[in-house]
Amino acid sequence: MRTEYSQLVKAPRERVFQALTDYEAIPTWDRVMFKRVTVTERGPNTATLDADVRFMGMKMRRTERHVLTPPEKVEVDGSVRDAINTTVWTLRTAPEGTILTARLEVEFKGLLKLLQPLAERQMRTVLPEWMREFASYVEAQQPS
Repeated sequence: MRTEYSQLVKAPRERVFQALTDYEAIPTWDRVMFKRVTVTERGPNTATLDADVRFMGMKMRRTERHVLTPPEKVEVDGSVRDAINTTVWTLRTAPEGTILTARLEVEFKGLLKLLQPLAERQMRTVLPEWMREFASYVEAQQPS
């Protein structure tokens, strides 16, 4: 499955990038998917995460490896039980703030492969909802 979604965030690109890579803060504002996020390794332009997520009503453990190209891109390789994905987040400056775009590719296996039409619909719903919540979170922050 492949999908792409863009969201306007009314904040400067550097602030959007900083919020996108403030992994430990995600569970404080995300009501959609991430319930816990732990950074297990951090390098100058990489991060490895261990997380608990909720997808299709199931709690799952998720691992992610992020490659950071500040402030314009974050590349993510992630996996949960029965699915692997890559997501490329791009941040483009716009007159109103930042256009955040996610290009997501997911390969379903096992149970999720059997439920692929439902899993795809859930993913296409979750991504825009998550991005709207993220935009609201960033926009509510005061510039530092």
